[in-house]
Amino acid sequence: MEKPNLSIDVVSVLSAPLFAAEDPEALAKLERPSLGVCLSSDVASGLATSLVVAPIVAIIDKSIISSSSGRSTLSNSLKDGVYTLFRHPLKFLGKRSFIAVYAIFAGTYTANNTVETLCINNNTSPITPKFLIGSSVNVTLCAWKDALYTKWYATVAPKPLPRVSYALFGMRDTMTVTTSFILPPLVSPLLQAEPFRLPKKTADTVCQFALPCLVQFASAPIHLLSLDLYNNPNSTRVQRMQGIRSKYWGCATLRVFRTLPGFGFGGVLNRHARVYLNDVFSPWFDGYRRGANVKKAI
Repeated sequence: MEKPNLSIDVVSVLSAPLFAAEDPEALAKLERPSLGVCLSSDVASGLATSLVVAPIVAIIDKSIISSSSGRSTLSNSLKDGVYTLFRHPLKFLGKRSFIAVYAIFAGTYTANNTVETLCINNNTSPITPKFLIGSSVNVTLCAWKDALYTKWYATVAPKPLPRVSYALFGMRDTMTVTTSFILPPLVSPLLQAEPFRLPKKTADTVCQFALPCLVQFASAPIHLLSLDLYNNPNSTRVQRMQGIRSKYWGCATLRVFRTLPGFGFGGVLNRHARVYLNDVFSPWFDGYRRGANVKKAI
């Protein structure tokens, strides 16, 4: 019997995870690789995609925080990060700034991938579980990373991060996660209706890329305030507002560029990697199962 082309059915689920898999009965009809194949590709694709996305995000994050603390200018920090990445890539990959960001994306992609696979395997819509678990992992890891970055690249002696700063970091990341997983399926139908009349695929893509980027202009002041509470604990309200105003556009613009790899290009790359690795791992798992069955028969 000819082996079915698994990729076609898997792509129908993985190509748009924010909007797909809403009907559990439809999921039950899809032909999918085995659970072992899917979970293996989930983890491998999450780790591989993170390796592509994390370097540029690490450079941007370090530049924003170093600039906010006064340790370095935004342009100098960006130049130094890009120079190290391309001239000394192995040295860059060993830096703690890269490892911390890599941990965020590896944890977030892997959590989202595996939760989606487990839900689909049980004919359950993955949208709510992915949001709850994925956002919890992402917000927790981001707050952990930002606490480390704030201490590493500050101009003051290392000290505990204020609880208010942790709360502000959590609020900032919740806004990004909400515009990535909750708002797109709500806004996309509006773009498909009058007066825009965009095709569904176009509307979905616009929402997936635009909404997380646009919210950075609202969350940038929250990010800067959190950093200022650590770096300048004795500043007055007027001084804080002046500092935020002077750094706002640079911070907001860079946060848009850091959002694109993780929630835009990175998401697309992660989904394609999962589909590709499903095809790569399927023959290996099938051969392993056949070998195990032969041993049992003997």
